[in-house]
Amino acid sequence: MKIRITAMLALLLALVLAACGPMPTTPAAQEPAPAAPTEAVAEATVAPPPAAAAAEPAESADGRPIVPAPVAGERPLAALSAAERHERFSGPAETYVKPGVIYLATIVTSKGNIVAELYQDTPESLNNFVTLALNGYYDGLTFHRVEPGFVIQGGDPAGDGTGGPGYTTPAEIIHPHPRGALAWARTSDQVNPERRSSGSQFYITLDKTDFLDGAYTVFGHVIEGMEVADQIAVGDVIERIDISESAVSRLPTPAPTPTPYAPTAQAGRPLAQLPLEEREGIYNTAPELALDADRVYQATIETDKGNIVMELNAEAAPLTVGNFVMLANLGYYDNMPVAHVQADTYLIIGSPAGRPDSDVGYALEIEAAAAMQEVITGTVAMYPVQTSDGSLKASGSQFFISFMAMPQSATPLDIFGVVTEGMDVVQQLAIGDLVNQITIVEK
Repeated sequence: MKIRITAMLALLLALVLAACGPMPTTPAAQEPAPAAPTEAVAEATVAPPPAAAAAEPAESADGRPIVPAPVAGERPLAALSAAERHERFSGPAETYVKPGVIYLATIVTSKGNIVAELYQDTPESLNNFVTLALNGYYDGLTFHRVEPGFVIQGGDPAGDGTGGPGYTTPAEIIHPHPRGALAWARTSDQVNPERRSSGSQFYITLDKTDFLDGAYTVFGHVIEGMEVADQIAVGDVIERIDISESAVSRLPTPAPTPTPYAPTAQAGRPLAQLPLEEREGIYNTAPELALDADRVYQATIETDKGNIVMELNAEAAPLTVGNFVMLANLGYYDNMPVAHVQADTYLIIGSPAGRPDSDVGYALEIEAAAAMQEVITGTVAMYPVQTSDGSLKASGSQFFISFMAMPQSATPLDIFGVVTEGMDVVQQLAIGDLVNQITIVEK
């Protein structure tokens, strides 16, 4: 991945920052941040019920119709140019899909077919995608965005990420982003705080992308043809999307709930002996440890460019400080490179692979008193993350140091310390510079 996800300071400053570093990007559609899949089973092509006479779809105040109900054997939108499909409708079709029916979507391309099973618990997304596909809306459109190892994105009649049918659909943010997630692109939170989905632009993830969880509507999963998705290039044509029904679900079986595994105190900095790749996700539960708020804890980040001394605020953030002290004493941060630097703004440490989704393996609750602290030059806070249910938490290991004071934000941050010496060193660090170790002193 080529650029870092903008979530942290987008949340912090309530604006989207374009950050250049070895971190993943977010998909785009109409400037959306992004922006589908077998034992033989009985499948039946969906045959829309015949209509005695095709009724005209309802019109909006501006005279544009809603998407029409599909009619058997007809794909009327396929006969229109892509430009004529853009902004054509005022809203999605009325409910057409049948409750309890398992729908499959087959995306037909010259490189092969991609088959996705559509989720039943995202009914508005399901109905919208099925009715557009059966009407031929996607026929002849292209994949306009391809990020190898990240996403492929298509369904835009404008062909550049700015187009759509003329409406958006409500957010149905339920499912995570494994490899093969089929999801709607959307515009950014700045202009779309309700996180409504694009009316037609969809993306398919080419790898597990946890950092998108809780932010986008995933409405299906690829069950066949991921090797085809991996080969898609910009400009490849979606010949058509066929809809069928299946008697049996082919979605993967959910993984069992893992046994809690939290870090515990050990002598000798044992994690420092592990390769960085083995430190990613090494635990799945935060330690139950709150330090004595009456003590003063000082952390020293040792680098080849000098030392950075931080005073930790155990009074405002006892659990966060306890977690940080635990990981530092275990040697988790030893010989770990700086993950990201946003010039004149902040740097991030604590990601073994240099990605937002690469950390110790668990998230922390944001402590109320910590969230009330101001962001000043040298503020130290855990990197904010969104969980699959959309809630905001803090990374268990990634933390950022601010290069400047920042305006008050409605988004809470888990602030747990401040740099007292070495801000000149902080501002000299670059992506890839090593943290030799972080040592803790109690006063």
